[in-house]
Amino acid sequence: MSSLITQVSAGGRIVIPAEIRRKMDIHSGDQVVLTYHDGELHIATRKQRLKQAKDIVKACVSDISLADQLVEERRAEAND
Repeated sequence: MSSLITQVSAGGRIVIPAEIRRKMDIHSGDQVVLTYHDGELHIATRKQRLKQAKDIVKACVSDISLADQLVEERRAEAND
């Protein structure tokens, strides 16, 4: 992980260096998510956080379609 130094300006503003903005695909007007944990500030894009959330859900859900599973259950009930 590379580190860069930036300065805090009036109003608590910081500039994310261009190199990092390019790597993170951050553009003017984009919203970012700031997380403070264990004395460190972390910056992520909303797109990155959405991908993380989807990956978590995907890991918790089986490969079986819930719609297909429901249809199968209804057919089994109808055959009883």
